[in-house]
Amino acid sequence: MFVGVVALSLAVAWVLGSAPAETARIGGPAPDFAVALIGGGIFDLSEHLEPDGPPLVLNLWASWCLPCREEIPEIDAFATEHPEVIVLGVAVQDTQKAAVDFATELSPGYPLGIADPAFEAAYPRIGLPATYIIGADGRVEEVFNGILDRQTLERLVFG
Repeated sequence: MFVGVVALSLAVAWVLGSAPAETARIGGPAPDFAVALIGGGIFDLSEHLEPDGPPLVLNLWASWCLPCREEIPEIDAFATEHPEVIVLGVAVQDTQKAAVDFATELSPGYPLGIADPAFEAAYPRIGLPATYIIGADGRVEEVFNGILDRQTLERLVFG
């Protein structure tokens, strides 16, 4: 019970904007991260931020998350239609094997990575799926908790 109360308190604090500076929140700087990509390589946020560059759609998912399974094809369609936007999916609260198996099964056309504890702490969420929109200037523009479809994603990214 105590753990549930603490978790709820932290979630409320984050939503109200009183989270520590090193956590992502709307209007604040996106904490830098580097995640290992499934299939090899590293995605480093700092390498993808340019003053006139594209925004980043950062989608958090897990293999055990049924809504994530529904959402990933929608995000994949968005990524295909908008190659000018960087799209990255990151598995959170998951095992490497389960995340790799899930990624192999769904095979989206955008890169998927696996979170480490620092990433998990920097990008909190109320549940899964969750999506952060990070502007080219490195600021968190939007946070969306729940299943996205293409139209909602377009509205979040392009206004």
